[in-house]
Amino acid sequence: MKIGAIYLAAGFSRRMGEAKLPLELAPGVTLGSRGLLEVRRSGFQPIVVVVRPEDPLLWLFDGGAGIDRLPKFRIAPCRDANEGMSRSIRLGMQALLPDEPDAVLIALADQPFVSASLLRRLVSVFREDPAADFVASGYGDVSAPPVLFNKTMFDRLCRLEGDAGARTLLRSAEFRGKVVRYAAEWAFVDIDTKEQLEKARLIWSQVQARAR
Repeated sequence: MKIGAIYLAAGFSRRMGEAKLPLELAPGVTLGSRGLLEVRRSGFQPIVVVVRPEDPLLWLFDGGAGIDRLPKFRIAPCRDANEGMSRSIRLGMQALLPDEPDAVLIALADQPFVSASLLRRLVSVFREDPAADFVASGYGDVSAPPVLFNKTMFDRLCRLEGDAGARTLLRSAEFRGKVVRYAAEWAFVDIDTKEQLEKARLIWSQVQARAR
């Protein structure tokens, strides 16, 4: 079973007031690199990173990864990213379809606490029920990215419009999906504001302290 991944990193960071992916959770640890590193560790191939054309990609550097650059990614510049997240998803799908994957993971670059173990759990649930249209992450009553989409949904992903991304598909009665629920809401938090960034830095330091 071949499962590719699309890493959405073409946002405009409007609520942050500056480009957020290069911001650090700790010295040398960038916000944007963490989820990408976990996607790579989970074995997804190919991995397409969708970015804005003007992005210098400095956030790919991660001093905590043990390597200077995160290799083996396809960089896909999205020239119409201002038209919404759907454009990034459609571009990522166009880049992946020639590889004929059986499913695709869609992950967000501003979710730094998504772990490889969580991603592997999504794959495990999908392998147990390969007829499911999607397997989403969740906490409480909320379904959230990262989401694994079966190839049965590729056509719909390629026709998305607007800035809602794939949320409308997760809520549609037309598709049968599963949700892997976790107790830790912070594992899925999107970092959009300065306040959320400061909270994320605190969580990061606590997680690292427990790991020592």
